[in-house]
Amino acid sequence: MRETDRDQSFLRRFLTEELMREMDLFEYQPKGDDLVVSKVADEAGWRDVKEQLIRNVGMGGVPVIRIEDADFGHKRTLYLMHDHDGRDLQLENAEKTLAYVYRLWGRETIMETVVSGKRTLLTFNDRGFAAKTLK
Repeated sequence: MRETDRDQSFLRRFLTEELMREMDLFEYQPKGDDLVVSKVADEAGWRDVKEQLIRNVGMGGVPVIRIEDADFGHKRTLYLMHDHDGRDLQLENAEKTLAYVYRLWGRETIMETVVSGKRTLLTFNDRGFAAKTLK
């Protein structure tokens, strides 16, 4: 199988409704501090659960972040843009990532993303990490 299929194509071909029900697959979403089951692999929801699983395997689980401006504000600030696909970044991982980029860049690093449905700027500079919601 590994020779002919990537993870995504394997799941598309072989993960059937029957198998998903047998494995009791489901999808969950964060609600406050809790995780709540949002969809189950029943007759109505199995396709949605399958598609969510496929989106999260392989490179689908890696956020897409691109450079918007390497001289933002004419201060050599690095401005990054997260291509939000409906999944928010985990802020603790975003903070670590920005810290590494700041260390490599040597200057303030800003990333625009969406957090809980609101445009947000994540910043890392000599004062550390900060998040600011935009209007």
